[in-house]
Amino acid sequence: MALQLNALDGSFAQALSGIELWDDIEALAVPLRAAFAQHPVLVFRKQCLSSDQLMELGRVFGTPMRYIEKSWWSTRPEISIVSNMRNGKGEPIGGLSSRELNWHTDQSYNAVPTTGCYLYAQVVPDTGGETCWANLYGAYDSLPPELARLADRAVGTFSYAARTHAVIPNANAATVQQSYAQRIRETPDVKHSLVHTNPSTGRKALYIDPGTLIAIDGMSDTAGADFMQALFEYTTRPSNIYRHHWQLGDLVLWDNAATLHQRDPFPDEQCRLLKRMIIELPNSRHIVPALVE
Repeated sequence: MALQLNALDGSFAQALSGIELWDDIEALAVPLRAAFAQHPVLVFRKQCLSSDQLMELGRVFGTPMRYIEKSWWSTRPEISIVSNMRNGKGEPIGGLSSRELNWHTDQSYNAVPTTGCYLYAQVVPDTGGETCWANLYGAYDSLPPELARLADRAVGTFSYAARTHAVIPNANAATVQQSYAQRIRETPDVKHSLVHTNPSTGRKALYIDPGTLIAIDGMSDTAGADFMQALFEYTTRPSNIYRHHWQLGDLVLWDNAATLHQRDPFPDEQCRLLKRMIIELPNSRHIVPALVE
């Protein structure tokens, strides 16, 4: 079955038209996998999916995984909740509230990152809460030759401890440190190469994470910081970004090895609830950064 893909707002993100993900997802599996191997952000509009159907969708692309933060789990532990809403007891439903989230990519601090992810919108605010994605293929393609040569051989240190304070700006440092103390102890710094090649297309992508990448092997702190900032600036040029304005029923699937993302804040008094799944993608079709010893 051929899929109809359309570039959104002239960006690298692709919308798939006429797709009803609840209707025999297995019949769509092969073309969907092919599309996702080519395009790191896919957008599906007007979806109506049960938890079982969300699980089936995850299995089309890889292996659904349980997010480490159990307080985010729904009735299915592989499906997390991202929300500022509360239940009848006044307890938070899910995580991430209504604050801004800085540019990042998920799980780059792991030795073998789980790179697939989707968000499915069930409640959206009237204003704010947009999500942006930056294309790490486009970022690499735009690098001047000398900067690309440096990136090709660069190895970076990715730190979960650094990330806890970088992604959510203005968070209470003591609260963050207390909440994540055990996880920090259990998640040591790791090293990854800063350039990887997509096995399906042969295309190269940067692999950076501004809140987590803290050092470059063989570079001084100053030189490393300048190098990382230069890569980040090429990555987040306006022409390299897709901004998504959420609508009820939207499902956005993305590849964390080939994109960065960030979220705008939204008013505390407005409600937002999205379902989230992380997916272990196969390294036969996707970039899966390996640990550099």
